[in-house]
Amino acid sequence: MRPLIYVMTPVLILTIFLASRFVTWDAVKGVDRQAQLHVQEGTASLRSWKLPQAIKAFTRAIEIEPRYAEAYVKRGLAYYRSTQYKAAIADYTETLKLKRYQADAYASRGDAYRSLGDLQRAIADYSVALKRRWSVNVMQKRAETYFKNGDTQKTLAEYDDLIKRKPTAMAYYGRGNVYLHLSIRGNENRLKLALADLDQAITLEPRFASAYISRAIVYTHLGDRTLASQDNRQATELLIDAIDKQMIDAIQKQVMQAFMKQIHAF
Repeated sequence: MRPLIYVMTPVLILTIFLASRFVTWDAVKGVDRQAQLHVQEGTASLRSWKLPQAIKAFTRAIEIEPRYAEAYVKRGLAYYRSTQYKAAIADYTETLKLKRYQADAYASRGDAYRSLGDLQRAIADYSVALKRRWSVNVMQKRAETYFKNGDTQKTLAEYDDLIKRKPTAMAYYGRGNVYLHLSIRGNENRLKLALADLDQAITLEPRFASAYISRAIVYTHLGDRTLASQDNRQATELLIDAIDKQMIDAIQKQVMQAFMKQIHAF
């Protein structure tokens, strides 16, 4: 899955991978056995994106054990993936009341608030999550949310800190796009900073299609249409490869499922 994160456009990243994190939760002791079985069933459904089934299974567990934090936090994820963001927030809030999975519940509730456009609450939850457990993914999301909220100074400070702690392709790409945004608004001296960051992002992840697209924009503003055209071609090839790989994987999965059905038929 990791290479696809880098080769898809930002819109596809948001659509497909925004809620892709899955946490393996601690086993809960002293919980009714039937409730635990429902959570196991829900977890399997959640992993295979059978979201209605997952929600039903977690709900059954909660009906048996009303203080079952793992069922709440996982049902919250199922609601989030179903774009039922308010229901997800309610479950994450209940998880926090039960004082379990604090860092994950705050981070996940931040995701739901961000999806609803409530950026201030999203930032607040990401900040609490980071105090409880530092995470490169949560810090990346907080930086992106600062940027969406129009606070470029905090965004740059966040990316500076993130790059010092964990210099990832996504972090360089994010900061490069902030510099690009500032250069378009009249700060022409930021173009070279944007170019340097996007170069670094591509060095760390050569199949990062979105970085090639952003760098092509930088080259266009710098007046180098040849390099801009090269980057646009590279991005197009990477996106086509990604789509082809998805189609091949889907076909292989269907063939394997049909093969297993044939085996079971005998």
